[in-house]
Amino acid sequence: MLLYTTHLLKSLLLSAVFLPLHHIAIAQKMNSSTPPSFDLPKDSLIDLAQQTLEFQYPEFIFDTSEYEITAWANTEKTLVRYRRIIRFTPLRKKEDNLTYDFEVNLTEQSISPFDSWGMDSFYIPTPEDQEKINFVIQAFGMPRMGFNNSIIEEVDMYRINIDNDLAFGHYFIDKASGQECMGSIEGSYAQMPDFPEPIDTDPLVEIHE
Repeated sequence: MLLYTTHLLKSLLLSAVFLPLHHIAIAQKMNSSTPPSFDLPKDSLIDLAQQTLEFQYPEFIFDTSEYEITAWANTEKTLVRYRRIIRFTPLRKKEDNLTYDFEVNLTEQSISPFDSWGMDSFYIPTPEDQEKINFVIQAFGMPRMGFNNSIIEEVDMYRINIDNDLAFGHYFIDKASGQECMGSIEGSYAQMPDFPEPIDTDPLVEIHE
């Protein structure tokens, strides 16, 4: 009961703080030819997201430079998304179903996936892990822009996976020397046939400025 009451008080306090600002949500229904208008620029939306995170999860400390941060909106909601640029899986957590990304829904003042699943599966690097990540960054030259970048720790090497919608690469470097220790695998994906996509009448649109 106490936990529920505390959560309710948090929600009420956040509503009092953010509701006047959330006339940032779009004033009228979008359509495919009319771009939405926003009352706040991207940087201000990110600032609001940071405030929400600090209020709801003050114990969550993270480096924003390690994330690609984007803002999105449609007529119903405004989101700030955090995508980890380099995903690292340490040897001790290879069997865990780790999560790396999260988003702040400014309209609902909610944070996904933390509000639903907690933070147990969310990966936060230890100082030792960060040293390993920095080693691979220096040895291999990461991140590769335009690609998803992941590092998986093995007993005596790191597996590096680079991919996007068009191409992929798998590489292996020695944990001690940083030199490639197995042959790399690179390729491109076969182009998929075009299928008609469902029409989204209220799509999320990225806010760039």
